[in-house]
Amino acid sequence: MHELGVLTQVVRTVSRIADQNHIEKIKHITLDVGKDSSFVPVFLEKLYPVAIDHSELLRGSRLIIQMVPGSGLQIKDIGY
Repeated sequence: MHELGVLTQVVRTVSRIADQNHIEKIKHITLDVGKDSSFVPVFLEKLYPVAIDHSELLRGSRLIIQMVPGSGLQIKDIGY
């Protein structure tokens, strides 16, 4: 289950972007997930609370997943 590792990297990336832009609270993260990727959206959704558990910045935020063509995963949007 590599979804938790990927979500951990997403949290790090979003935290770094928020710090660089003086953002204090994130409301949502939108991920584009490739339909041909090995990522299972339901696992991403279920593991998201675990990945953000120690992040005050992301506490209470939600994960939005958009299925797109391809095999990758990309942060599409950060709502604050």
